[in-house]
Amino acid sequence: MSANKNTYQLIDSGNFKKLEQVGPYKVIRPSPVAAWPPTQGSLWKDADGEYHRSDKGGGNWSWKSASRPDSEDEFLIQIPPLTVKIRFTPFGHLGIFPEQLSNWDRIRNVSSQLTGQGEVLNLFAYSGLSTLSVLAGGLDACHLDSSKGMVEWARENAQVSGLAGKKVRWIVEDVLKFLNREIRREKKYVGFILDPPTFGRGASGEVFKIEKDLPEMMDLLMKLCDNKPEFVFLTCHSTGFSPLALRRILEGRIKTPGNYLTEELSISESTGRLHPAGSNCVFYSNRVKL
Repeated sequence: MSANKNTYQLIDSGNFKKLEQVGPYKVIRPSPVAAWPPTQGSLWKDADGEYHRSDKGGGNWSWKSASRPDSEDEFLIQIPPLTVKIRFTPFGHLGIFPEQLSNWDRIRNVSSQLTGQGEVLNLFAYSGLSTLSVLAGGLDACHLDSSKGMVEWARENAQVSGLAGKKVRWIVEDVLKFLNREIRREKKYVGFILDPPTFGRGASGEVFKIEKDLPEMMDLLMKLCDNKPEFVFLTCHSTGFSPLALRRILEGRIKTPGNYLTEELSISESTGRLHPAGSNCVFYSNRVKL
């Protein structure tokens, strides 16, 4: 099997690991859910590197000497129509969450149907592919993350994707503080994108715990659209927050007619099998179509 070395591909998974082609590198990373044997065991033997998670937090990469990237190495891959900057971070992250691929297409689609009609708020926005999908579709965006480094990474992705000239606000701040300030300013948004962590820290050390803070956050978001958003993309990787639970969270607050898509997030492996990767619920008003 030959993988495309200009993009991302999940090749195989098993034994609590996943085998991925990331640009020119074939790497192995942990996968806590992969409690099954690999489908294509022979393909794992020539991996360039592997990330090993530490019991004390964090971890480290080990590389074959011939394929070792420099610690500061970064390179570009294509996630059409976007270009993405990849880094092998000390925490094992790459700069993309490929289980969001279908959502990036949907975000671009609904944004294209609402061009010029408002601004979209992307919370916990990471390296910005959802934000870039909004911009590519034709809407303005507000990109918020508590990490200054991640916001800068997202700005770099906008630059290499040819979207740096689009209208976007780049914000480094705690989510709840920002939302309360936007409410005081009577700001309104046309749509929301959020992938909240189980646990996180704000820009000034504020603690976010999903089981405590998600309900308050959703109530604040509804004040920013008068409970009538055109769309909401809510995804989650936390135990207990199933697709149905996410739908109930949205249904109990949204007061405009529309439709709900609930599904398990997944990544397609090269064999055609699906790798489970979280929960997804999308609300879209009757004005737009997925």
